[in-house]
Amino acid sequence: MNEDARIDRASGILECVVNDARHTAHTLADTAAQILSDQTPAPGSGLRLSSEHRRALQPHIQVALRLNPWCNGAGFASYATSAGRDDGYWTLEWWQQDERVLQPAQLERNQETRRRLDFRAFAWFDEPARRHRPIIEGPYVDYICNGAYTITAAHPVLVRNAFAGVAAVDVLVSTLDRMLLPAMRLLSSPALIVNADSRVVTSTARGIRAGSLWRPQAGARLIGAPDALRLAVLPPAAPRPARAPKDAAPPLRHTG
Repeated sequence: MNEDARIDRASGILECVVNDARHTAHTLADTAAQILSDQTPAPGSGLRLSSEHRRALQPHIQVALRLNPWCNGAGFASYATSAGRDDGYWTLEWWQQDERVLQPAQLERNQETRRRLDFRAFAWFDEPARRHRPIIEGPYVDYICNGAYTITAAHPVLVRNAFAGVAAVDVLVSTLDRMLLPAMRLLSSPALIVNADSRVVTSTARGIRAGSLWRPQAGARLIGAPDALRLAVLPPAAPRPARAPKDAAPPLRHTG
């Protein structure tokens, strides 16, 4: 296998995960919109799920997880304002899987905790809510759901063109590492996975760590959509000069 084929293999794995995450979030958003089609979101507010809405949505979340073993969590998030009150209600119908075992995350019961961890401050919620467009966010530490470095694909849920909430799926950076690092290590050059802001997700380059900002350098190849995750193949590292043996005689010095 030549170098171009190895690069294609690594970028293909990444593209498959990104496309699947986007598609899964989009499908969940469309399904949620259909389930909530009997509701009308108030301006500037999302929708709070009823028990019937939850029962209708949960099987679709579970299917999304079963079809995507790389996906750590998936679900629906929303913030519904309360008339005449300063605080609203945080909805987080979220399911996680660990070694193919699915379980609901009990994240909504304590609303006081939700106020301290307001997910409206995260880009994965804010961007779909304000601009009605999907986003891939990360890497970031997900203090709400899993406490780990995470990539989130999120898509707005729109009911009659009004924002009702966000459908999202999570991919752990550790999962991406397991999927991508073996292919990246086969490359003859150092390589990175970077997000749209050039923040490093995964790296095989010496001295470039995950979470750091990478300044694109001359000769690097960037492969993938600029609004998502991309593979950056760096120029080959310069060979290090050979080191003299410790017991070698010092070089002669010219004194005349």
